[in-house]
Amino acid sequence: MKQENPAIQAFKVWIFPSLVSLLGLMIWSDVNEVKADVKALMAQSNIDKTRIDNLERIIYKKTASVPFDLPNKELELESYAILPNTRKTIKNEKHEEILF
Repeated sequence: MKQENPAIQAFKVWIFPSLVSLLGLMIWSDVNEVKADVKALMAQSNIDKTRIDNLERIIYKKTASVPFDLPNKELELESYAILPNTRKTIKNEKHEEILF
């Protein structure tokens, strides 16, 4: 087996730890950047949630889920159908769903 030049051997011994250190520094820098981004996003998320909660309190007058009280009587809805070929409008007086 052929022996290497001592200068090449010294270069290999010097370059390997340098490259590993550089790679470690790059990874450490990227991890710190990701951590900072996550912290910023969590802070913004908390701000947005607070704003949404405040708007819900204003709109609903409480933290509940229904924006208005439903009356006891049924809601009267009118339904219409437009026939594709004739373009006639048919009003459904029984308030039933029309399927084509």
